[in-house]
Amino acid sequence: MLLEFSSTRCLACKELYTDLRAFSEQSRDVHLVMICGGSAEEARQLAGEFDFPILMWEESVAEDYLVPGVPFFYMIDGESVIINEGFANSLEQLKELVQIGK
Repeated sequence: MLLEFSSTRCLACKELYTDLRAFSEQSRDVHLVMICGGSAEEARQLAGEFDFPILMWEESVAEDYLVPGVPFFYMIDGESVIINEGFANSLEQLKELVQIGK
């Protein structure tokens, strides 16, 4: 699973949306989940644009994961262990996060 922490107020996050769509379509074997900061309405709008789950940001979850900023990703294996993490701003960087984590 690839877990993304994002925000509707983050320009880098918004610029990554096209690449997230492409990654989701090209990497069907990777379950992508976005945890999104912003209003409930903004999250609903995003959910209508993507074919992967978008959850509302909860500060306790971000604290548990020690999220240093956004857009930040965690690659998590089938045993719920983080096997890779990092910032990503392009399709190539997303693929690299997943490859290194395998």
